[in-house]
Amino acid sequence: MPIPLRILHEDEHLIFLDKPAGVVVQQSQDPEQPFLFTRVAEYLQPKGQTPYLLQRLDRGTTGVMFFSKSSAMNARLTRQFEKKQIRKTYAAVATGRIGEAQTIDAPIGRIGPITFGVVEDGKRALTTLVPAAWRSDATLLRIRLLTGRTHQIRVHLAAIGHPLVGDWLYGERDDGRPMLHSLRVEMAHPATGEPLVVEAPLPSDFLELFPDGDSLVAVE
Repeated sequence: MPIPLRILHEDEHLIFLDKPAGVVVQQSQDPEQPFLFTRVAEYLQPKGQTPYLLQRLDRGTTGVMFFSKSSAMNARLTRQFEKKQIRKTYAAVATGRIGEAQTIDAPIGRIGPITFGVVEDGKRALTTLVPAAWRSDATLLRIRLLTGRTHQIRVHLAAIGHPLVGDWLYGERDDGRPMLHSLRVEMAHPATGEPLVVEAPLPSDFLELFPDGDSLVAVE
């Protein structure tokens, strides 16, 4: 069954998608697992365009991700990433109660074949957390990444004792998925320089826990 393409924004230079949970972006050990990258390439091929990938989301993560359609745009976006000019905001559901906004400044490095952790000699990682709502056993968060380390949100939340709900790698194994959603991407359009903001609404599993979640995590 082909991967559905939920297009949030498309122009001649870029395509933004709302990635569903359970979809691998580019690499998998399962040869039968379809890749989102391949699906985007198939979609663009009739237009004579080729996707270029600069950022990935974990298999369980939902929400905004994007591809450029040329090497020139890819190079411009790479420079924006290097200068930290692309702003990414996430929504997450963490276990337990996080009562106050905070910034986590803790270096991250590899600690296992597929795991990362807070280690002294790791690369600097900065994450800001803003609690938006609470249940008895969980907190809805709006999160902004100030750096872009692998598994950064998952590692930092686990490090403060509040791993993502459903995070089988850094928290407790259950039947769900890590409750992380790429909510918003802000950048200067690489072709025009004009501000570009793309958002993805919260998926159904977030809304089951927090029915008013979209308004609660909205960026001011």
